[in-house]
Amino acid sequence: MERYYRLVIDLYKEAITNKGADPERILEVKKAIASGQTEAKILDKPQDGFTQLMADVELLNTLSK
Repeated sequence: MERYYRLVIDLYKEAITNKGADPERILEVKKAIASGQTEAKILDKPQDGFTQLMADVELLNTLSK
């Protein structure tokens, strides 16, 4: 899970320093989080963290437009 938090934190840094995040980078992070969430679902592990991270990425996507 730490890996996914790091991806989102790096995306926030990019958004702050560049006045918005790169749309391709946002898509990469969304794919990684969705993959992790699918893996968690298959392994019957909690998915709440992934849902929250995806909401953060969606917020960044909206703010970067």
